[in-house]
Amino acid sequence: MSDAPISARPHVFYIRPAPGWLELLFQEVSELAKSPLQKYKFEPKVTQLKGTVKLHRCDWRQGLEIMLRLTTAHDVEWLILESKCSKWSEVDAILERVPWDDILPSRDVTVHVTTDISDGFSTSSGKLRDNLCKIARVTHASEGAPFRFKTELRGEFLRVSVSLCGEPLYKRGYKAKMEATAPLSEHQAAACTRYVLAANKGAVVGSVFVPFAGTGTFGYEAMLVLANTGPGAFTRQFACDLFPCTPAPTMKFLRRKLAERLTTAKLPPVTFNDFNDDALAVLKENVAAFPNNAGMSIQAGDVFDLKPDFPMESKILVLLNPPYGDRLAEDSNIPALYSRLGNFMHTLAQKYPGQILGGCLCPDERTWKNFLKGLEVETPETHHFTHGGKEMRVVRWQA
Repeated sequence: MSDAPISARPHVFYIRPAPGWLELLFQEVSELAKSPLQKYKFEPKVTQLKGTVKLHRCDWRQGLEIMLRLTTAHDVEWLILESKCSKWSEVDAILERVPWDDILPSRDVTVHVTTDISDGFSTSSGKLRDNLCKIARVTHASEGAPFRFKTELRGEFLRVSVSLCGEPLYKRGYKAKMEATAPLSEHQAAACTRYVLAANKGAVVGSVFVPFAGTGTFGYEAMLVLANTGPGAFTRQFACDLFPCTPAPTMKFLRRKLAERLTTAKLPPVTFNDFNDDALAVLKENVAAFPNNAGMSIQAGDVFDLKPDFPMESKILVLLNPPYGDRLAEDSNIPALYSRLGNFMHTLAQKYPGQILGGCLCPDERTWKNFLKGLEVETPETHHFTHGGKEMRVVRWQA
């Protein structure tokens, strides 16, 4: 490990995507790396690997900035140390070189340690974890630990990394209440939103329409994407906030800039819709708590009875997460719902020709086919991703 201060040398970060959105995460990281909020010492490089995005030759402070701005990532891991290691007897000496005092505010904290050992080493993952905890003088916890380390002993290298986030990055901290059945996670909603908007880059969105709103996730994530801000705009704590090596003035500056982007942006009005009284009560609390909510409104009732009124000529971003699975009663006909919803979107497009930028989640092939049949558009596109261990489809279209 170099004796140079952490802020004086380049670093490597591994960024994990929302499941099924690796390429889109790569695009987001690349864009953020090219548009920093302040000047940094190094020009970072971005590489797409098999399951992660690698950010290397990166200023430590820019790594913090990118983490605070990312909307489609699950976690950002800082590679603290990487050293050649061909035999077990070398492991402890390498672990001693980890700058524990720069990462841990004290030694009475709990940590979570995951390990990965290749077949070339005869020792167990448990022993590697125990040795790390012994040398760092910390206690491993299976869950709930504020610091999350990963130790890999593979090939001829020992690698130690730590999560900058602690809790997953999709936990934004902007909701007053989290009550929902099978909710769409925030980074998945952001990814779907970016996927829909990418079909018409440069389009100026004049309105956002979110039927089946639930707790409001799709609407809030659309605001983050359109305001070009991220999780750092909110008050949740990240693990790196507690690192002694993290420059507090930098974090304060970055959080302030991202919060200002959200509160001062000229965002389009958002129309939420739901029919469930309990969901509407939660939605109202969440809308009231959102920083830039002046243009947000809620229309209660069956979406098929609505007659939404949008400005003519400007683009309308429509984001659909219809109820399915646990969100519907057992006797509900989900394929029929998707057929009807496709017809409804077709009718809406006839009223607002050329204005619709749409995205709809479909839980299986049958609902996907039914929706597209009712939609009647020539060139819809579909992306597959994973949500809660289940394969999902998101359809995007313009009409």
